[in-house]
Amino acid sequence: MSASEPQSGHPSPSSDVPPERENKRIGVIAAFRESLAHVKQAAGDKAVTIRETDKQSVRILRGSVLAALVFLFLPLAGLGRYAIVCLIAADLFFLFALTIFIVVRFGILRVMSPRHALVCWQLMVGTSLFSMALAVNGAFILVMVLAGQYLMKR
Repeated sequence: MSASEPQSGHPSPSSDVPPERENKRIGVIAAFRESLAHVKQAAGDKAVTIRETDKQSVRILRGSVLAALVFLFLPLAGLGRYAIVCLIAADLFFLFALTIFIVVRFGILRVMSPRHALVCWQLMVGTSLFSMALAVNGAFILVMVLAGQYLMKR
C-alpha cells in the first residue's frame, strides 16, 4: 500500500471529485444544481447497475400510486358511501410501498464511509422533517380555506 492510498480500506472521500473541485467550497445554490445534474447523469448512466430488489421496489411504488389513485377516484364513480374505506386503502397501499422503497435502500449506509453515511442520514432526516412540515402546513392551509370564514366570525 502506498502512502497516498487510504489506510481505512475506503476510497478517498474525494476520489470521484474532479481535481479542480477538491477542497473548494461553492455556493449553496451552485452545489444544489451540480448535485442535481450529477444525480441525473448517474441515473442515465448504463454502467451504473441497480439491484433487482431496487427495481422491484420502484415498480411496487409506481403500482401503489396507481392503486391509490384508483381508490381515490372510486367515490366519484358512485361509491361515495365507501369513500372513507377507499381513502384508507389508498393511504395503506402508498405507505406500505413507500416503506418497502425506503427499507430496501437503507442498507447502502453500511458500506459508505462514516462521513458519507452521516451526511446521507442527515439528508434523510431533513427530508422527512421537511415533508412533515409541508403536510402540516398543507393541512393548516386547507382548514383555513375551508373553515376560515367560520372561524373568523366567532
